[in-house]
Amino acid sequence: MKIRYICLALLVVLCLTACGNGLKKPEPTPTAAPRKVLMISGSGTVTAILSGVKATFEADVPGYSLNILSGSSTGGGVEGILKGALDVAAMARAAKDEETAQGVMYAEFGQSGVAVFTHPDVGLTNLTKEQVQGIFAGEIVNWAEVGGPDQGIILCVRDESDSSTQSLREVFLGDTLFPATALVQTSQSDMQAVVAATPGAVGFGAWPAALAVKAEVKGLSLDGVAPGDAANPMKIPVGIGYMQARQADVQPLMDWLLSEKGRAALEKLEVITE
Repeated sequence: MKIRYICLALLVVLCLTACGNGLKKPEPTPTAAPRKVLMISGSGTVTAILSGVKATFEADVPGYSLNILSGSSTGGGVEGILKGALDVAAMARAAKDEETAQGVMYAEFGQSGVAVFTHPDVGLTNLTKEQVQGIFAGEIVNWAEVGGPDQGIILCVRDESDSSTQSLREVFLGDTLFPATALVQTSQSDMQAVVAATPGAVGFGAWPAALAVKAEVKGLSLDGVAPGDAANPMKIPVGIGYMQARQADVQPLMDWLLSEKGRAALEKLEVITE
């Protein structure tokens, strides 16, 4: 009889324990905080640079990611933030007065050296100022004239409104016109692709942008100064634009670009941050 009571008592305890466990609320499943996505477009130079540091930024700044669209020019990027289609404008110049008046803010995070670059088979590593002037004026038409192979020069240029063209003119060409035989490229990416694919070709553009996409072109020193050197006289600013009302959303990107980690990532692409 005693054993029977003990068994009944144990059964009651087990039932109460089971019931108690059944009433216990399940632990909530933790959910990750939603990521803040910044939509970016604008200057092809700056979008290429930002694409090159995107993975490092996202690893360093949890909760943020960059959605970088194809370059649409600095002006296109500014139009995008004014219309609310973009969070960030990739800009290769400071904001104009009329843009600032509409609430556009601008933060420069470095400078891009403009490089003269060739198809790798040309084999040269350096040009003098006089040689650059002669090539882009159409007066030098064979690489043998500047110490290269006996091969015709295929000249590739950008339109006159491009910031790289303006830099080339300020330092080397002045008002000298490009020859009519020059092949006009409409973007940095087109310039890189055409020069890389065309034996004997030469062009110019933002050197960090070429490095960011691993373009198969050869950057030349000019009078012994490398494209990524701070002493390169051909430089264009690289920065981001945003609407003043959106500053809080964009601030983490700005802070990172100017931080020690951000500068280190940019300098791997030879962005000049001095």
